[in-house]
Amino acid sequence: MKIAVAPLAEIPENGTRTFALNGKSVLVVRTMAGVFAIENRCSHALQALEGGKLRGFHIFCPAHGVRFDMRDGSAMGTLTKSPITVWETEIIDGVVHIGMDGV
Repeated sequence: MKIAVAPLAEIPENGTRTFALNGKSVLVVRTMAGVFAIENRCSHALQALEGGKLRGFHIFCPAHGVRFDMRDGSAMGTLTKSPITVWETEIIDGVVHIGMDGV
């Protein structure tokens, strides 16, 4: 099931916007590398990832700097190896849709 969340124009370039979807806090991230939908929670310290630095396919937790790959949720570094959840995104007619199957 794909959920329409917002027009792409409402997601800041090289920025984020948080949505509550199916009881989860989902962070939609727009970078030059693409548009990503990720769990808005660091798997290390359970802090929100919103406000974290963005570089390419990566987001850095603002609390301790843990780096996550937004394509597959994998964690990099020594603080955690636990991935975060990522969801498929698609732009349809200028609107960001997120695949929330099984959620």
